[in-house]
Formats: sequence, C-alpha cells, structure tokens
Amino acid sequence: MRILIVGAGIGGMTLAALLKQRGYHPTLIERAPDFEHAGYMLGLWPLGYRVLHGLGLYEQFAAETLECRHYEVRDNHGELVKHWSMAPISDRFGPNLSCTRPQLIKLLHSAIDDLDLRFNTTLDTLYDDGETATVAFSDGRTETFDLVVGADGIHSKVRQMIFGDQPYYHTNWGGWVWWVGLDQVPQETFIEHWGAGRFFGIYPTTQGAGIYAGAPVTDDFSQPGPGRNQRIRDRFAGMGELVETCLESLPDDNSDLFFWKLSDVRAKEWTRGRVVLLGDAAAGFLPTAGIGASMAMESAAVLADELSRTNTQFLEHALALYVKRRQHRVESTQNDSRHLAKMMFIKSATVSHIRDVATKFYSLEQLAGSIAKAFDEPI
Repeated sequence: MRILIVGAGIGGMTLAALLKQRGYHPTLIERAPDFEHAGYMLGLWPLGYRVLHGLGLYEQFAAETLECRHYEVRDNHGELVKHWSMAPISDRFGPNLSCTRPQLIKLLHSAIDDLDLRFNTTLDTLYDDGETATVAFSDGRTETFDLVVGADGIHSKVRQMIFGDQPYYHTNWGGWVWWVGLDQVPQETFIEHWGAGRFFGIYPTTQGAGIYAGAPVTDDFSQPGPGRNQRIRDRFAGMGELVETCLESLPDDNSDLFFWKLSDVRAKEWTRGRVVLLGDAAAGFLPTAGIGASMAMESAAVLADELSRTNTQFLEHALALYVKRRQHRVESTQNDSRHLAKMMFIKSATVSHIRDVATKFYSLEQLAGSIAKAFDEPI
C-alpha cells in the first residue's frame, strides 16, 4: 500500500513508525527544514506513550523525561488553591511524563530511520479519483498514492483542500512562552496560577521549565518588539515569588519569543475517499489538559491497526472503522480541554474568586471527566 503522510509531527511520526513495524514503507513530507525548532514542552499521559512500549522506545523515553507527581493551582496572588497528587492515576495506569516536543519527535524519528522523509516539502495539489490520490509537491514532483494521511496540524492544508473551512474554537487568549532553569522551580510539579485576566503556568522538563504567560489578546500584550519585556512583567506583577523568579529569566525585547494563541479546531469529517485526517488536523487541542499529544498517538495506533487489516480494495471501509473508533473519544476529551479553558481563563476578579473557592472541592477526576474516564476504556 502506497501511503503518504503529510506532516512529521507526533501523530505522523508515530503512524510512520508503527507502519514500518508492520512492513509498510510510507513517505513523509514536512514543511519545516529540520526538527531543531519542533516546539516546546508537553506532558504525555499513558494513553499516548503506551504506543512506545510496542515500538521498543518506552525505556529510553522514561529515562529522558520527568514524572509529574503533583499538580498545583494557585490564585491571582500566588496563594495555593488546590494541590492534587497524581498518584491515583499514576499508580494504576502510569505516570504523566513531561518532556519537550523535540525530544519526543527525535525519539520517534529513530524508529523510522530508512523511510522516505522529505523536509522543506509541502503539497501543491491533491486529486483523489476514487482509485488513487495524485499529489503534486512543492519541489515539482508528482506522485500517486493509495492513501494520503493529513497529519499536518491545526492549520492543516490537507483538511482545507478536501473539506474546506472547518469550525475553529477561539478562547481569545494567548500567551508568551519561554524557558527557565530547572533549578529555579519545583521539580515534578506542574504549577498553574489561575488569575483574573491572567494565567501563568510552569511546566518542568529535563531540559528546563517551560513557562506560559497568558492573557486576553485584546490589547498590546501580544505585541513583540520594544517594551515587550516590561509589558509582560507589568501584567504578571504581584502573582507571587515563584512567578517573579520566572519573570527574571525573560529574554530581552530583541530575542525571538513565541506567542501562542489558544484556539482549536474540529473537522466535521475525518475521511473522504482515499484521504484521512490524523491528530490536530482532525481535532486540535487546547493545551489546558495536556492531552493532545496522547490523543494523536492513540489515533495513530488505531489507524495503523485498521490499515494492517485491509488492502487497497477495501481501504475506505478501514478508514470508516478508524473514525468510528476514534472520533467520539477524541471529541469528548477535546470538550474537556475546552471546559478547563473556561475555568482557567477568566477576566473578572469576582468570578475568578468564585472559581477558586469551587476548585478547592474538585477531585482530579472531576476536573477532567472524559479524560479520566478514557484511561479505563478500550480503543
């Protein structure tokens, strides 16, 4: 089966590694020039990294990552609202492991060493005649495939080509991302400050702690260049000593700093003819529950499973089964991420105070119902 995977991100690379293990030799294309700037921090739940056991990569992954043993929510002034131990989940299913996205991408890359991976390459056209899919690439080549997998992220070109515009969900919040030294923050604890009109998250990895400083994107908060550093400092002043320590590591105004707008997307259809969507291309995730990478890896495992049970003649039926196994589960966890965003991102001081009081009574399972339930459900 001739398979093209568009996008060498977590979903695409996981699928490629699993297909290679089954004897397939898919082609991957990636618009970036390399993996050197492949993203920032992420937490991987056992929902996703279970796939690494089958690829023989889990032990290396676990050795290179940090276990998140605790999760803390603090208020607008840095006072503790709620502390959760991750033990009820980790003791039963496995720990939440924190890493950088480049770490995971490079690990997956090690499992596809001899596959055809083309950097600096995008799609120009995609034509599905019902029997095959013909693709014209940005490098001038034209090739024919039995299946095209759109794993090209939240702004998927494959999705746009086949399904047109799909509904985005906008929080109207965004934030700056930077790194601080691991010695400057508590290790093994994810800490989030849920403020009024501001949010400050601290996520340790073995490579340092990733910082996300978010606020509504309605003013000059999102503007780069002169004054950026001071605007960020002013916005998050008074959030406590730990936040102040992280603000001291802010790069200067001339440094490249990523501004992450918090939106997601949901495709109404995941497959048509010989084209199928995977990962964020099918359903993008807000980072609020740290579940997007795990869902992409799960989906890749299911798609590889269904492809290994069919041939080109009955391919469309296999793709339909993949959607039946995945779409409801993915959209349910996506809904939980959206619900958490509504809890985390509040402008009003009064409403945020009410939220803080209510949060004291939440269990970890209640905070993200569908996600907690998913640990004990088959896929």
